[in-house]
Amino acid sequence: MPKKYYRIVSKGDAVRRARIVAGLTSVDCAVAVGVSRPMLSSIENGAGTSVTTAHKIADVVGKTFEGLFEIVDVGPKRVR
Repeated sequence: MPKKYYRIVSKGDAVRRARIVAGLTSVDCAVAVGVSRPMLSSIENGAGTSVTTAHKIADVVGKTFEGLFEIVDVGPKRVR
């Protein structure tokens, strides 16, 4: 049975909107989360992230994980 793989991604622009509503710049938020500003920007634009980082972002902006992120099934990984 093939393994399933998932990505944790922002629901649309939910992370960016929550950060702005929380009054945080991208630099302030990135520092509080412990990632670089370019990494935060990538996450805001739909790049996948870890469960740990997603929860840190949610905590920093005062929202729930479920409110900001969705788990997307990317299907089985193929071995070549």
